[in-house]
Amino acid sequence: MPRWAAITAVAASAALYAAVTVPAALRPAEGVETVLFFDGVCNLCDGFVNFVADHDSSRRVRFGAIQRHADALHRAGAGRYAEGGAEALSTLVVIQDDVFYLRSDAALRVIALLDAPFCYVAAFHALPAALREARAP
Repeated sequence: MPRWAAITAVAASAALYAAVTVPAALRPAEGVETVLFFDGVCNLCDGFVNFVADHDSSRRVRFGAIQRHADALHRAGAGRYAEGGAEALSTLVVIQDDVFYLRSDAALRVIALLDAPFCYVAAFHALPAALREARAP
C-alpha cells in the first residue's frame, strides 16, 4: 500500500472516530436543559437559530434573545455578555446545567444536539479552541 494511501486511511479513521465520539461527549445528561442565547438583532444569529430549530427534532434546545434575558445570563455568571455588559452582544452563549459556554464551544455544544448528519460537525470540538476561534488579521 502506498504511503499516501495509508496516511489517508488513518486520517479517515480518525475523522470517523471523532465524528461519532465527540458529539456524544458534548451532549448534556438527560434532563439537563440547554438554552441558547443569541443577539436578536443579528441576521447571522437568527439564521443559526432557525437552522437549529429546523434540525433539532427532539426539541432539546430552547432559545432566548440576549437583549431580553439579561437576568438569566447574570444568574449563570455570564452577565458581561448581556446587553449593557462589558462584552455585550459579542457572542453566542449556551447555558447547560448552570454552566455557560461561549463562542465555538457554545455553537458546537448546540450542534452536538442536532439530528444526524449535522451533529457530526461537532467533531471540530477536538481542535484546540485557539484554532477554532482564530481571527483573520
